[in-house]
Amino acid sequence: MKGNNQTDIKERVAFLKKTEIFAELDDPVLEEISEVLIPLTIEKGKIIIRKNSQGQSMFIIVQGEVRIHDGSHVLTRMKAGEVFGEYSLFDEEKRSATATTEQNTKLYKLEQVDLFRLIPGNPEITRGLLRTLIKRMRERNILEEKLLKSYLKISKQNKEIETQNESIKVQKQKMEEQNYDLLSLNEEKNHLISVVVHGLKNPLTSSLCIADLINAKKECPDQEQLDILKKSLKRMNGMINQILNVNKIDSKKFRLELEKINLVSITKEVIRNFSIPIRENQLEIKTDFKNTFAKLNETYIYQVIDNLISNAVKYSPKGGEIHLKIYEKNGKARFEIHDQGPGIPRGEHEKIFEKYQRQSVKIIDPDQQSGLGLAIVSKYVRAMRGRVWCESEAGKGASFFIEFDRFLENPPVYE
Repeated sequence: MKGNNQTDIKERVAFLKKTEIFAELDDPVLEEISEVLIPLTIEKGKIIIRKNSQGQSMFIIVQGEVRIHDGSHVLTRMKAGEVFGEYSLFDEEKRSATATTEQNTKLYKLEQVDLFRLIPGNPEITRGLLRTLIKRMRERNILEEKLLKSYLKISKQNKEIETQNESIKVQKQKMEEQNYDLLSLNEEKNHLISVVVHGLKNPLTSSLCIADLINAKKECPDQEQLDILKKSLKRMNGMINQILNVNKIDSKKFRLELEKINLVSITKEVIRNFSIPIRENQLEIKTDFKNTFAKLNETYIYQVIDNLISNAVKYSPKGGEIHLKIYEKNGKARFEIHDQGPGIPRGEHEKIFEKYQRQSVKIIDPDQQSGLGLAIVSKYVRAMRGRVWCESEAGKGASFFIEFDRFLENPPVYE
């Protein structure tokens, strides 16, 4: 005995019988264990063992409550009759958690050296400890299984959230694309209206000029005037019939009807329609035409040449010259027009073919600069598989070129 009186031993034996680890041991064995137990009283909030500390003792809670935790994370709470620190009786590994009293607590402490002295003659002690250790391992397995299930559940929820986020992202992108399409459609609508107005302006102007002449003369118009009036009205009608295709010409599904067109005939007809403004501005039209044919759309090529001649007439100074040339070069049908207007700075040659692009140089009539004519020219020329470009310098007039594949009566067959 270590100074423990008989009464204390009996009380300890009675208590040990109520603990799972020692419940099946006989009284003589319990008495031996009771004699080596060290009683402790720990105040509330005090640390009994600390994580990562070395230990070779087990603790039995007699009264009170102990919190087993890893930092702020509580692993479990233990009460009277439960034990902790039992692993340290068999190894000298560092403590895996901290034990802190939740209230004033009484404990029994069992040292490893005392236990090892008792085990050889009392195998029941080993069985009791093994039962406790096995129970702890089972509880840990159950806990790990629950944690695994929780982890899998959380992982599944995370995947569902990720899927939902991806779906939301896709929907957001679709909405952005739809908004962009709506903006584009609105822009195209406005552009289409402008194209219609711009395209009808020249033939309408010609018609009004003829009407004014007829009204001024108070007599029947001559045949040439009637022809101009008739063709202008016919052009407006044809343009109205085809103008709705302007937004389709960039589509792969759209097929523009092309036919054999004489560029010289079309150009001469356009020049006749501008006879009045040409005469009023005392302009001299110089031509160098060679009969040249290309596979084109009549309405579109008429609109292209009309816009180019219209620009030349509007921007040319009074008494100036406009040079037109039609010829074949390197198997291509080419149309050229040169004016003596204000010209275009080198850096703007490509920009002038964009929608609503305006020149930075001053022109004769700023109110007539809609920024659409050359955009229409570029779009129609591309639709007919041709190309258009400009050569000019500020203050030195402007030259515009359009080029198409030459029409061949009997195209070569490649085997």
